[in-house]
Amino acid sequence: MKPSKKKTAKRTVVKGSIEHKLMQLYNRIDGWKNQGDEDAFYKSVDDKKWVWTLIEDIQNKMFTKLCKEDWLKCNGLWRAYA
Repeated sequence: MKPSKKKTAKRTVVKGSIEHKLMQLYNRIDGWKNQGDEDAFYKSVDDKKWVWTLIEDIQNKMFTKLCKEDWLKCNGLWRAYA
C-alpha cells in the first residue's frame, strides 16, 4: 500500500506583510535589553501591548493598510528599539 501524499504546511503569516513586520517589531521590543532603567522597562511593556493589539486588530478585522498615526508610531518604535 502506498503512503498518502502529504501537503506542506502553509504559512499563516505572509513574509513581508504588515502583520509580519509588526511581529518583527514586537519581537524586537521583547528582546530589547534595558540597562536597569525601570521607566524604560515599563515603557517597553506598554509599547509591546500597543503593538500586540494592533496585530490582533489586523488579524481579526483583515486590515490591509495602517492609518498614518499608527505607522508614524511604528516607525518611531523601530528607531527607539534599534
